Amino acid sequence: MNLMQRLHLSLKGATLCVLSAVIGSLGGTAFSAQLEPTYIRDVQPNFRVDQIPVIRRDTPLFSYSTEGMIEQIKMTGIYNERSFRFYSPKNEVISKASVTLRYTPSPALIPQQSQLNVYLNGQLQKSLPVTKEQLGSQVSATVDFNPKQIEETNRITLEFVGNYTNVCGTVSNPSLWLTVDSSSFLTLSTQMVRLANDLSLIPTPFVNTLSPAATTLPVVFASAPNNLMKQAAAVVASWAGVKAEWRGIDFPVYYNEQPSDQNFVAFVTNDSRPDFLKFLPKVNAPTVSVVDAPNSMFAKVLVIAGRNEDDLLTAARYLAAQDKGIAGGLVTIEGFSALPDRKAYDAPAWLPTGEKVSFDKIAKYRGQLTSTGLHPAPIKLEVKLPPDLFMVTSSNVDLDLRYRYTKPTNREAAQMRFLLNDQLVKSYELKPDTNSNSFASQFSMLNGLANLWNNTSIPSRLLSAENMMTFDFQYALSVSGGTTENCKSVALIPNQVEIDPNSTIDFSGFYHFARLPDLKLFTVSGFPFSKYADLSQTLVLIRDQAPANVVSTMLNTMGRIGAQIGYPATKVTVDSAVRGGNAKDKDILVFAETSQDLSGLEKLEPEVLLEKMRGNDKKLFSEKSDNSGRTLVTEDTGIAAMAQYESPYSSGRSVVTLMGDGQDGSFILNKRLMNPGDLKVVGGSVAIFRPNAVPSSFEAGPSYYTGSLPWHQRVWYSLLDQPLLLVLFTLLCAILFAGGIYYLMHSIIRYRSRRH
Repeated sequence: MNLMQRLHLSLKGATLCVLSAVIGSLGGTAFSAQLEPTYIRDVQPNFRVDQIPVIRRDTPLFSYSTEGMIEQIKMTGIYNERSFRFYSPKNEVISKASVTLRYTPSPALIPQQSQLNVYLNGQLQKSLPVTKEQLGSQVSATVDFNPKQIEETNRITLEFVGNYTNVCGTVSNPSLWLTVDSSSFLTLSTQMVRLANDLSLIPTPFVNTLSPAATTLPVVFASAPNNLMKQAAAVVASWAGVKAEWRGIDFPVYYNEQPSDQNFVAFVTNDSRPDFLKFLPKVNAPTVSVVDAPNSMFAKVLVIAGRNEDDLLTAARYLAAQDKGIAGGLVTIEGFSALPDRKAYDAPAWLPTGEKVSFDKIAKYRGQLTSTGLHPAPIKLEVKLPPDLFMVTSSNVDLDLRYRYTKPTNREAAQMRFLLNDQLVKSYELKPDTNSNSFASQFSMLNGLANLWNNTSIPSRLLSAENMMTFDFQYALSVSGGTTENCKSVALIPNQVEIDPNSTIDFSGFYHFARLPDLKLFTVSGFPFSKYADLSQTLVLIRDQAPANVVSTMLNTMGRIGAQIGYPATKVTVDSAVRGGNAKDKDILVFAETSQDLSGLEKLEPEVLLEKMRGNDKKLFSEKSDNSGRTLVTEDTGIAAMAQYESPYSSGRSVVTLMGDGQDGSFILNKRLMNPGDLKVVGGSVAIFRPNAVPSSFEAGPSYYTGSLPWHQRVWYSLLDQPLLLVLFTLLCAILFAGGIYYLMHSIIRYRSRRH
């Protein structure tokens, strides 16, 4: 193209630009009417990323240990590695990371030849040589990590390389060590980022599914919600609890108020929405969407919207059932039909009790049944059972166990210990296999491994609703370093152990039967409400215009139950009173502040109990005065209660009441509910909660039973706690049996006498 042609095209383009500007200024209104309308939710705020503050956190390094909480790390020639894990959520950017190590090397080490290597995700970050001045003294060193190598899940590895002699050393020498102090810490400089409005990311950023930290997920309503709104919120809370699993989750509730710089859930209808979400367009169907939180540079809002409260419930159920199959910023729900009711005892987190279950169905992640190392870490499997599984002392659970292991070298001692809830069930010797061809041909993909098949049984007295099976393989290890004249170099070969996924455990044949009240079954497994995983036979009672703290208690309870059973409460019913037979054949869960909230449930009055406890706790309310008599400090501790008793509307059904004495009491209760490891000490029919104190549990009211048990099992069960009665019953049976034998023999003698 020559110069004249280029000049012609440039003049032509300039002319078109001028014409476009003139037409736009004269007829802009007419043209803009033809453009597609833009909703406010599609407009992204123009926040500058460099305006988001960088937050620096110093956290003890040992809190990230893969071995759990430890006091000190001692690295030796044999145990020369330790690992730590930290996480980087999708809505955070780690701009700078470093670890400050405080360690003490052995005074017997050779300087420069000994070192401490620091790795991040398998990449060497720095090698810290041991100098002469550092021997036997505590050293402090900071290692900066390369931010480009930081991933969502990160592993820090410390490797100790030690030498104490130049000639013929051995890795088992006791002078070969380096200790890492618990004052070591990890420094992370993080910056929040705004994610895209994409539902395919959920539960991120609303629920933490990476780190062990608990989740705080505020829930916002325009005003005090009605029954259907609370029911929709209960479904979403239980769904979030399922996602949080064992980490714990808290749901603070806000009425027409925006949480400060937090991701939150909002329930809105066309006629009821918080003031700060007025910009959202009205909808013509149930919708689930993600939008940017107003006045925040990074927070997101999960909006459950609809024309009315019925639409909110539909949207909540859709989110709980289809969360893995949705994408985009907004989903309109049409033609969604609720899932059928769940069957009894089919909670996904509970082990099926009607058949043998293989270990591959119990394992939660790939590689859980395998362990490697000189001393392999124990293989652990969590087993959750229905809490009303009836077991007596003589009951046994069949366990068909298959496991493989590398054979012990030099015929050294080795064994596998099977523990249940940290109690030894049985130990097995790991014998070296002399016939390598037999197992090599049988296990063609596991060359060099031996196999054992064992049939054993588990004493039921060791079982509970939550159980941990541990398979601990132990190998004896002896290392010889030789002599100066005949020096040997020893290379330690790590062992590998595996539990065969085809191993099975069988809980079939047990009955479901429990004596109530027993709050432990509720606090640990959500029973009896969790008997049906979708809570289809549960009635939640919470009064109209309930304060935010009481609604928060209800949502925390729903989240806790969802985490315990692994399924959202899609069929739970929420009401403000017992009416129209809604409590018939239902277990009732009550959330209240006073006994006036418990209309029709006067069989037990927890508020009277609270009044008595407050009267006994006057000493906890103290006043301090100065010399002039003026009051300086008044301490109000607060109190809460939990009670269980039989429903007055259906025999065998339960009522569980959770009551907090005002906001202070609700705070105590909510703090307990969000912690999965808490409340396990609660039992009996009534529990009282005070701040910074172990809950007090005791029995009150008559007992009742749930489930079914054959008459002969009921007789045996009733006699277990009555040894004297059991002895008398045994004697009576012996007398009757002896009398029967005597009568039979006497009849035979008389018959023979007549014949002769």
